[in-house]
Parts: sequence; C-alpha cells; structure tokens
Amino acid sequence: KAFRAQMNPHFLFNCLNSVKAFIIDNDPRMAASYLNKFARLIRLILQQSNENFVKLENELEALELYIQLESVRFEGKFEYQIIISEEVKPDRIELPPMLFQPYVENAIWHGLMQKKSKGFLIVKISRKNDFLECEIEDNGIGRKASIESQNGGLLKKKSMGMGITKNRIELLQQIYQTSITLKIEDLFEKGVPIGTKVKMIFPIHEVKPTNQ
Repeated sequence: KAFRAQMNPHFLFNCLNSVKAFIIDNDPRMAASYLNKFARLIRLILQQSNENFVKLENELEALELYIQLESVRFEGKFEYQIIISEEVKPDRIELPPMLFQPYVENAIWHGLMQKKSKGFLIVKISRKNDFLECEIEDNGIGRKASIESQNGGLLKKKSMGMGITKNRIELLQQIYQTSITLKIEDLFEKGVPIGTKVKMIFPIHEVKPTNQ
C-alpha cells in the first residue's frame, strides 16, 4: 500500500496541470471533458486503493482512461489500441491493481513523447493455460535514445513509477508465494531501434461469476 501511495502524487500533479493549461487557453469545453475523465479515473483508483486484488475489467477501464488523458494532454501525438484475446474473461480474473499503468506511462513519456512522427501504443492481454500475459508495445525512440536525450530531469522523475512497481512485484511474490515474470525488450529493425516491448506474465487468479 505504501508503494502504491507513492505513485499517485506525481500523476495527480500532471493531470491537474493539464486542466490548468486548458483553462488558460480558454478552452472550457476541453477542460470539462478532461475533468470528467479525470474524475472517473480518480474514483476507480480510490475504489481500488484498499484492495489487494481487483478485477481485470476494472484495471483495464482505469488504464484506458489514463491513456485517453495522456492522449489529450499531448494533443493526439499518439494513437493506441487495447486488444483482449477471446479466451480472457476480464470479469472473472483478478490481479494486483496498478501494475500495467507505470509501464504504459513509461512508453508514452520516454518513447512516444520524444518521437517526431506519429506514435502508436498497443496493449495486448492474452491467456496461456493458467497464466495471464500482458504485452505493452510502443514504436517510440527506444530506451537507449531516451536515456541519451537532453531531458534528463524529466526522465529521472518519471522512472520512479517503474521502480516502485518492481518493488511491488518482488513483495507480491514473497507474500503470495507466486511467480510474476517481467521482461523488457528493445525492438530493432535492421539495427535501428523501433520501440520497446514490456511483457508481464501472472498466474491467473480466477473468481467465480456472480449470480445474476
């Protein structure tokens, strides 16, 4: 819970700064739309704040709201797609909350925001036997170019979420005696970096459907 609490302040600060920018630009309609999405996201985060596990459908709803907010904030600099395979039942699978978001945030801020051309982010959720697999792939500038960029202060700040999540994963494995695999891969085409892929694999924690 302490690790999760550390992730929220810088996220809230960034979102509120965006609302302020819309107001300064005399765009009340966009500010209202942004605030509406922001309020829905905060409600989801608060609902999940005391839960050790949440339904995948709620986690994906919060993740999509976050991506939409970032897309608006960066004025459509990237497009995104969330793909869920047919064998995955989001209403029947539970997982620890807020594990995907830091890696999506990292893809946007480190890879796509610094890309000169249009960016693309794809999140794939699939099931392999008793394991849930999440892939987060971007066509950004790649980790090496990101580290070498001139925006060192921002990069240092935004990397905090990934460090906290790594610590959370280690604790979750100890507490629940489970295995969570995390792999970060640099993507290349003819030796040229074309993005980054993060793969997370969890043992599936399945719940019975509620009676209607």
